[in-house]
Amino acid sequence: MKNALHITSSARGDQSHSTRLSAAVVRKLIGKNEISTLVERDLTKNPPPFFDQAMIGVFYKHPATIDEEERQLLAYADTIFQEVSNADIIVIATPIHNFGISAPLKAWIDQLIRFGVTYDYNSEGVRTGRLNHKKIYLAIASGGSLTEWPNSYEFIESYTKAVFNSYVGMTDICTFRVEGTAANNFTVDYEQIIQGL
Repeated sequence: MKNALHITSSARGDQSHSTRLSAAVVRKLIGKNEISTLVERDLTKNPPPFFDQAMIGVFYKHPATIDEEERQLLAYADTIFQEVSNADIIVIATPIHNFGISAPLKAWIDQLIRFGVTYDYNSEGVRTGRLNHKKIYLAIASGGSLTEWPNSYEFIESYTKAVFNSYVGMTDICTFRVEGTAANNFTVDYEQIIQGL
């Protein structure tokens, strides 16, 4: 039995297809007795802060050099780092907005990634992630059909894999997609999409 973190990031709330797809993943994992505890984080109800000059300056300092006043700027970042650190399984839901992930999810990633916390550099100058051995399930929803787009338009999965691999150390990422949600009379069977899980 494992700890899981479920992150949703759509402004559509319960009507969101990415949220519903990720919820189906969570239900399936619970049904398989793979989850013992579940933490839910809705990034639209508690939005991550955007960087300002003071905050970004602290982010690039080594944790050992940060004073108490600067630590206050890291309150949100420290909280979500602890959630990710405690999780064995992370389920992330995002709609596709203009070929990219949702703005709240991008801000959450920016708050998570930190030198000396999620990644370091080894003696040879190679960047290494510090939070490996975790499983990520990525639930993506798009109004159009991704299969009709040129391969060069695919940013979501490649970006997610790159950022979590390079800056966090997570390489085990499984992606589920629901496509064409903007079509008239759209219907979907979320359980069918994740049947291989």
